[in-house]
Amino acid sequence: METIMSSCLGVCFIRSAYNRGGEFRMHIIIASNDSMHAKMTCFLLEDAGNAVTVATEDQTIWLQLQRGKVDLILLDEEFGTTKGAEFCREIRSQYHTPIIYTMEPGPLSERVRTLKLGADDVILKPYNPHELLARIEAVMRRYGDEFLRIHTTYHPIAVGPLNLDPVQRRVVINGTREEALTEREFQLLYYLVQNASCVLSSRQLLQQVWGMDDVADSNLVPVYIGRLRRKIEHDPLKPSHIVRVRDMGYSFRP
Repeated sequence: METIMSSCLGVCFIRSAYNRGGEFRMHIIIASNDSMHAKMTCFLLEDAGNAVTVATEDQTIWLQLQRGKVDLILLDEEFGTTKGAEFCREIRSQYHTPIIYTMEPGPLSERVRTLKLGADDVILKPYNPHELLARIEAVMRRYGDEFLRIHTTYHPIAVGPLNLDPVQRRVVINGTREEALTEREFQLLYYLVQNASCVLSSRQLLQQVWGMDDVADSNLVPVYIGRLRRKIEHDPLKPSHIVRVRDMGYSFRP
């Protein structure tokens, strides 16, 4: 079987097949300290028409994410100073960027754990070029309209004492106090403000902000609501803007 580590011939074949099918032309980051793996994967992805950045340090990825110029991250299990799976969790806590995790064969429990930490897919090394490109296409297809929505330009919005600045990803309270927001905090607050006075369930928020359909036992919403309250409320323990409606969800009140 041809693999990414051994078959340049297979890579060349993939280019024509993938182009005929209408491939995604994206900016993909390969996050790996394995130089041979990164080199061959870079060749494959560029040959399929994508722009590729090889990252060997965490900072490179954070910088690209902050600039909003990343469409997909191919994250290797051994990367940077942090175990790949833990770095995956860090990315997912702030960004909605698709992540495919690459790893050596090992216990099923490790693959399951990585998926729970936020990876969209896991692929074992060495992998077949056909399989990698098919998995990338499948992940992007699952994102679909959700992926486009996340990349939609936000407009400045003002409601009550809050002014949301989509360029700086910050909120200004009462025209004087400024608070910086992570990407996910901004998306959540923006959605709440857009739907001011409406009661939004945790399920709605997870689907609309995180793009998650399987919401069983998720505590993401209350965790992020708590973060936002600490940033915008006069008294986070007695919130007046982001309030919980018992047994129903959350509502933003101007």
